[in-house]
Amino acid sequence: MGGAAGAELYEAAYSRAVPGGLRPRVNARAKRASPIYPYLSPNSTPIATFHWAILGLGKIAHSFATDLQRVEDAKLVAVGSRSQERASAFAKQYGAEHAAGSYGATFDGPRVDAVYIATPHTSHRELTLMCLERGIPVLCEKPLGLSFAEVTEMIETARRTGTYLMEALWSRFLPALVEVKSMIDSGAIGQVESLRADFGFLGEPREDFDRDRLYNPALGGGALLDIGIYPIWLAQYIFGAPESIHATARLTELGADIDTQVTLRYAGGELAHCYSTLLGITKCDALILGSEASLHIHPRFHESRGYSILRGKDVPPENHYHAFEGKGYLFEARAVMKDVRAGRTESAQWSLDDSLVLHRTLTKVRELIGVRYPGEPSEDR
Repeated sequence: MGGAAGAELYEAAYSRAVPGGLRPRVNARAKRASPIYPYLSPNSTPIATFHWAILGLGKIAHSFATDLQRVEDAKLVAVGSRSQERASAFAKQYGAEHAAGSYGATFDGPRVDAVYIATPHTSHRELTLMCLERGIPVLCEKPLGLSFAEVTEMIETARRTGTYLMEALWSRFLPALVEVKSMIDSGAIGQVESLRADFGFLGEPREDFDRDRLYNPALGGGALLDIGIYPIWLAQYIFGAPESIHATARLTELGADIDTQVTLRYAGGELAHCYSTLLGITKCDALILGSEASLHIHPRFHESRGYSILRGKDVPPENHYHAFEGKGYLFEARAVMKDVRAGRTESAQWSLDDSLVLHRTLTKVRELIGVRYPGEPSEDR
């Protein structure tokens, strides 16, 4: 699966699994000074205004760009699209000075301190590798790659070039979810025994079914990588790496999953039940059961601003709220900026080892439910 190098990377990541999560492997090697990024030299002046670029200008890019305007020392300076018209309109809307009609040309303008890749899943690998080879720090939208093999290659490239890379699992940085983990680790609900999380919405396939991103595996389609990644991420956030994986799903005629149930078992016998569907709207909440209380993450759990601790039917819930402006992408943006400014090449909060374990799980789930992407090598399994 992913070759010998991939197996070694995964085993190294898995071996760092500890109760309650992973001990991140942080590559402390500072990036070498270069003509592109001289500010990362030990004697350089810290970045005053952090320059961002965005590749791929769809809905999620708009959300990120809007939130970026709330980050005081950040500026969107360049955007790239396959359409010059779209790039120009996006740049005008958000005040970026450089608009490129190709992804490569995005970096022909002003200095870029980090790039956010917001294209469809199928191009994440290609664009991330392009940026890493140029020494450009990357925040790549989830899923980092289509498979464990792709993610392994991307991480190997990041470490070889000494260039920052992080998978944009923005939920990890939201104040409420950070506090949830802290509460659990402190023993607030006792020993954690089980977790249940769901994410579903009603997909509306177009008449040209084979061209719909959600329903065609050739386009990286399916519930698992689009939304099922969130419940599985949450399970890993709470429990760490699973010991065994069980999964079943309903597939489209083209072979994409549209209704998927995953059960993860951990070394202590704990279970995580993760459900994702394109067949209808679900509550999109999460419930974590402990020996002394339960913790309910308010819907939608992946973007939640609050949670409640439930101690019994006659005991009022302990409600906790974390209000903030915007969608919530500003927290991951700030985390990347802090890391890059410090010369770090990965995040301690969501490390590259974390991504390796997550994508090992996701790829195993696809094996179990029979979802395969065109051209995917057999050894990726």
